[in-house]
Amino acid sequence: MEIWRIPLESGTDPEGYPRELEDILDEQEKERARLGTESGMRRRFVVAHAAVRIILGARLGRAPESVRLTRGRWGKPRLAHEDGPHFSLSHSGELALLALAPRPVGVDVEKPRAGLDPVRLAERFFPAEESSWVARDGHLAFGRLWTRKEACVKAAGGRLAQGMALPVGRCSGQAVVRDPTGSLPGPWRVQDVPLPGAYAGAVALLGDGPFSVSCRVWYHIPPEQPDSVWHALGVK
Repeated sequence: MEIWRIPLESGTDPEGYPRELEDILDEQEKERARLGTESGMRRRFVVAHAAVRIILGARLGRAPESVRLTRGRWGKPRLAHEDGPHFSLSHSGELALLALAPRPVGVDVEKPRAGLDPVRLAERFFPAEESSWVARDGHLAFGRLWTRKEACVKAAGGRLAQGMALPVGRCSGQAVVRDPTGSLPGPWRVQDVPLPGAYAGAVALLGDGPFSVSCRVWYHIPPEQPDSVWHALGVK
């Protein structure tokens, strides 16, 4: 399995991004990008979704703009009518993660949000043992638990409300998670994703089989650069 870190920073211009990236998107994605009204929202959407198309296109041997995507019932994207890897995208703050895997996969990244009360949320939705962990360690514990739960839900193609009570607290390295209510198809094998700063991340694959992770970083390289540069920087 591959996990790609996709930096979304723009430098000094919060709205700035390479315009050729927007040309890669399909019409639905362009429309969704135009809905971004908060500062930097459109930039982050365009860069993250263009990176997905570039990486998938490289795996499929196709131009990024020709990669056809569709969405499941709860919005999870997938390749339309063609063989290829399962994938999952998540972004928070100025960082996105993309996971590619041979079986259904979910990835999540979260940056602590101002105004969020992790203790209150954990008391309301998490199992008692996890709620106690959050009460002790605050945002750090909440981010780790939240991303594990959301990664499992994404791997199942479900919605987050179905996974808030998933018992994911006892996780060191890779761990198998099962839904005690049976409402989500599982099990999943989940592990944390090491990330810089305050970010928390996790990835989950459907099934209980172990997996290995290859971590990579995506960079935008202007199209006029020679192909050797792409290989040197690990874009492909």
